[in-house]
Amino acid sequence: MLKKLIIPAVSIAGLALLSGCATEPTSYPSFTAAPVAQATSTAAFKQKTDTVYVILDASSSTRVTYDGNDSGDSKLDVEKQTLYRLNKTIPANIRLNSAMQTYGSGHCLDWSSTKTDQSLTKYTAKGFQTALDQTQCASGGSPMNKALLQAATDLDSASGNTAVLILSDGQQLPDNTLAAAQALEDKFGSRLCIYSIWVGNSYDTSGQVVLQELSNISNCGKSMTAAELSSSSSMASFVEGMLYTSGAVAVAQVTSRDSDGDGVDDAYDKCKNTPSGAKVNSNGCWSYNSVDFGFDSAKISPAFAPLFENAISTLKRNPNMTVELEGHTDSTGPEAYNMGLSERRAKAVKNHLVENGIDASRLATKGFGEANPIAPNDTAEGRAENRRVGFTITAR
Repeated sequence: MLKKLIIPAVSIAGLALLSGCATEPTSYPSFTAAPVAQATSTAAFKQKTDTVYVILDASSSTRVTYDGNDSGDSKLDVEKQTLYRLNKTIPANIRLNSAMQTYGSGHCLDWSSTKTDQSLTKYTAKGFQTALDQTQCASGGSPMNKALLQAATDLDSASGNTAVLILSDGQQLPDNTLAAAQALEDKFGSRLCIYSIWVGNSYDTSGQVVLQELSNISNCGKSMTAAELSSSSSMASFVEGMLYTSGAVAVAQVTSRDSDGDGVDDAYDKCKNTPSGAKVNSNGCWSYNSVDFGFDSAKISPAFAPLFENAISTLKRNPNMTVELEGHTDSTGPEAYNMGLSERRAKAVKNHLVENGIDASRLATKGFGEANPIAPNDTAEGRAENRRVGFTITAR
């Protein structure tokens, strides 16, 4: 549960803390970036993100000294140092847009809720750093909800895919912050992923949970801590995952036999009785992978409905065939909850098939939750592969 922002009557000293004052400029320790998205003989990379939109917490709670190291820097300093390292790590030749916004509600933002440090523009390392240097002090409350609403407006002009990157301690956020993030995701759908970096102290870990919930909303983001991103290698891995997808370089293989004609050699085919024309996954099983139902949803998005036209045509070509629709999820969220969600998603596909002329008596449903992954759950691509609905033939 998010905490309400409550500001009681305070003393003059308390008002001074809320209003904030100028601080010493942030110092940036020496940092040598590790390379990102380096192609090899077995792996290739493709850019997946076109815009990085940064939301930076400049509320009064980030004036507190950060206890994750011995530098004596404030949490705001550590946020900026983290973005400095991220900026150093982004490949110089990338074609990318960026924007940056800070939030608070005190003196540092001229008593407004948010401030635009960089409007949406072509990314350059110099321009990004100039925007970062604009935030020099922290004050006021924590209206992250208003920052997310502003992002929804700012991103109207963005094309392609966007990574929203939030840096915060997650403290004293308004109750409707998650709702604002959900509205942002609802507006841009699969084009948007929410990443977060928690910059908090050992006594305010409740904020880390909130940032994790924010990243979970998009189903494709990731939540990290500033401590986890302190090294060159960890920052490179984070930037790589945010900006690129990777895949294995195709290696020609001699096919010995493909008895069901699905394009997967029998030696690797885990489902050798696939009906002709049915869509199969890498295991040779009749399956529809990377289905985006939306956060916590069992409704098929209109954009993904055409995916199941293949199932409809296959079932109509085989009128005596009956199948079991098997719902699967990735590992995000509680295991028990994912079991119920997978069952609801299998039933959603059944309803869609019935609406398109398939007799309901031919369709059974079963949920498997996160129990049967076919790809690693530690990458966005793997999680997308695991969010699937499989078709198992029960009678021909």
